[in-house]
Amino acid sequence: MNKQTLEEQLINLNKYIGEYHRCNLQDGETLNRLLQKIGGTLFYLTTVRAEVHDLFENKLQEFVESGMSVARAQNETNIRYPEMYRLRRTLEAAERIHTAISVHISYLKAEMRNL
Repeated sequence: MNKQTLEEQLINLNKYIGEYHRCNLQDGETLNRLLQKIGGTLFYLTTVRAEVHDLFENKLQEFVESGMSVARAQNETNIRYPEMYRLRRTLEAAERIHTAISVHISYLKAEMRNL
């Protein structure tokens, strides 16, 4: 996992979401472009999250096997892999926004059909 690339993609995701909040919701072309950009970034971040999750779980198991309580091992692992929490929260929020954009596009399509 490349932390610099992870940071760059999180910055890009933030930029795309900010653009979504500022855009005209009647502009289907912009919404479609943002849907593609956010979707692609989410895919990348999901693969990174899977990698971090494997490292996280392996380290957690290692701590438990060394004699730590599960709670203490969890705390120590959270300290070593802060990306895990950050990615989980970021991806959940970004997926909701991705869905909202998709709904807006569907609404625009339905309006165009009714004209």
